[in-house]
Amino acid sequence: MIRSSSIAIQGWKRPALLALLGCMCLSVGLLVYLADRRPSAAPLVPAIAALGGRNVFGALGQWLPSFAHPLAFSLFTAAALRPGMAACWGACAFWGGVNVAFEVGQHPALASAWSAALHGGAGDWAIARHLVNYFLRGTFDPYDLCAATLGALAGGGLLQCTHHFRERRRDCQ
Repeated sequence: MIRSSSIAIQGWKRPALLALLGCMCLSVGLLVYLADRRPSAAPLVPAIAALGGRNVFGALGQWLPSFAHPLAFSLFTAAALRPGMAACWGACAFWGGVNVAFEVGQHPALASAWSAALHGGAGDWAIARHLVNYFLRGTFDPYDLCAATLGALAGGGLLQCTHHFRERRRDCQ
């Protein structure tokens, strides 16, 4: 009986840790938008005058959100999945791909076509309007592609480490 309850307690630690790490990553990305970007850069992020224009992150702030987003959402997804590296790497690949697709969608050669297709398929729905504006008004940056890929790989590496330590701990018991 004691053994089964200790397994139940252990079962929540990994997801909680991954969710906490994901929240920390998103917080850093949010801080970039609050401190380094102009208030209109992200419509869902409120402007805070005391932080605005501080350029806290310098050049790193240009790509940090593109790194933090796939890393954080990979950790959130892995927290919701059963422990296993195939699913974790799949989550990392998925979120890296989503971020790359959104960045590629801002490329001048594709933005108007993607926006027209999105508007035609989703209509004038509020979220569709935000996405259309994101593609049309966003700036394509190849460094954001690299940052998103590195964020997904960092998520996979972190999940690989947690899986490795979990397996080693299990072997020692």
